[in-house]
Amino acid sequence: MNDILIGLIDKLSLPLDDAAARRALRDFASGAGFNYYAYVHLCGKESFAVSNYPQKWQERYVRDGFLYVDPVVTRAKHGPPVFTWSASEARRMGRRDVSQMFAAAAEFGIQSGLSISVPVGFKNRMIFTLVTDRADPLDSRKVDPVTAAVCVAFVHARLAGANQDVSLATDIRLSPREAECLRWFAEGVTMPDIALTVGVSYSSVRSYLDAATQKLGAANTRQAASMSIRIGLI
Repeated sequence: MNDILIGLIDKLSLPLDDAAARRALRDFASGAGFNYYAYVHLCGKESFAVSNYPQKWQERYVRDGFLYVDPVVTRAKHGPPVFTWSASEARRMGRRDVSQMFAAAAEFGIQSGLSISVPVGFKNRMIFTLVTDRADPLDSRKVDPVTAAVCVAFVHARLAGANQDVSLATDIRLSPREAECLRWFAEGVTMPDIALTVGVSYSSVRSYLDAATQKLGAANTRQAASMSIRIGLI
């Protein structure tokens, strides 16, 4: 796998246009034994994705808000730089929304994959994923994380200016106070301690968190914090 990644780096180092870069990624995915590739750049209101996923799946992913529940995105932001995932593993989480997402994905042959996650600054992230219709993906221990990160940097260099397949941007806007309180809450800080840290009253913290939760359409503050992290709002 590492030799194939190095080969992709060599290919993407050439002056390729958008179409040639997409062909290189498609051929790379196929040569590595995968059906699809997907590059996601999580950068708040400018988040976007480029992939060779079927157009209907891309549209459904955005329409049904799967970005908010996708465990691959969550793990990319909090897990190891290189990891594997599968639909069967995700279903064991016991979450109905996650099971619904993978049931829909199965219609397009999306069963498992290998993802490489690279942080960019404080909260932005580049995620490159290879997807297969097999039940179990490649062993991630066979992938050198440094080589993988360099590869993703080259993917980003080629696709950052490409025509986006789908925009993952959100119209949700949190006020500075709402984002600050929600960020501290996501870190596990209690509301009384958030009040002391931010320098406002407890009731104000509660009000800011309630407003953020409502804007995100979340069931509770914990879900609001998780959703905000996924889409790069905090």
